[in-house]
Amino acid sequence: MFITSHFNPKGLRLQLVLFLTTALALCTPAFGGKKDVIITIAVAGVLLAIAACIWAFLLKTITVAGEELEVKHTCLPFLKRYYRLAEFDAYIIEEDGIHETFCLLIQGKRAVKLSSKIYENYEELKEALSVVGLKEWGTDTNRAVDSVFAKSHLAATFFMFLSVMLFVAIPIIEYIEDGQVTIKSYFLLLIGGLMFVPLFLYALSCCKRLTIWRRHLEAKSMLTPWKTDDYSLDDFDYALEVVTPSQFQDEKSLWLVRDNRLALSIPQNVYANYDVLEHAIGIEPSASIRMSYFKKLKYHLGTTIE
Repeated sequence: MFITSHFNPKGLRLQLVLFLTTALALCTPAFGGKKDVIITIAVAGVLLAIAACIWAFLLKTITVAGEELEVKHTCLPFLKRYYRLAEFDAYIIEEDGIHETFCLLIQGKRAVKLSSKIYENYEELKEALSVVGLKEWGTDTNRAVDSVFAKSHLAATFFMFLSVMLFVAIPIIEYIEDGQVTIKSYFLLLIGGLMFVPLFLYALSCCKRLTIWRRHLEAKSMLTPWKTDDYSLDDFDYALEVVTPSQFQDEKSLWLVRDNRLALSIPQNVYANYDVLEHAIGIEPSASIRMSYFKKLKYHLGTTIE
């Protein structure tokens, strides 16, 4: 059996348009013009370049040859990765509207992803990988599962850190250039930057590296990486599914409760493999509760859950 992936023509056209638009936007400032217009076009070009690189990074050629799998980046063909199909633990199928994603897992982490949005022969590839005896992911106490942070959450955390740095750095740069920054304006900008600090610390505290193995859970916060919390899954009394209404999309979290207090919260928006972690923990939520941000904060601070 030898099958090679074929990209969806729409995806290839999108990549071409992104690269051409990026090149045009980055070259436009060289022809001169107003300073504000040049800066705007240059910034737009940089953003488009980032989008083009991200999309190009997603375009990978998948080749299934017997019991082996080759994954090769289209833009960086020297970056190849070979897998034996026996290395994969299981698979997960995710649905996003009309599109479907087939993920091959190694220790709970998504090692290879196939999307019907990107690959024209998605069904053929999925069938080729499904017939080798892999099963859909389920609870297995003998398999170690590591958490994977969602890129969107990491990007938001980085943006908050960058905002704090900018608010502090802007008055210093302006002072160096013309010396017009007053103490009052500096402190106003500094206070504005410090307003992001609690949000940054909260986002960082939510980033916990989780490892689940043999009915034990290990949690290490990025805010306090020197401290590790060890739990036995049998010590938790019950679990709750907490849904927080949001303007764009409701936020879901799995709460593990001990002695009627929140012991560990696992938010869906923080972890890319949230569903895998939920399966590995294997504690079925006893209820699904809708809760506001303020009420959640109260329980995070140690209030007894009613």
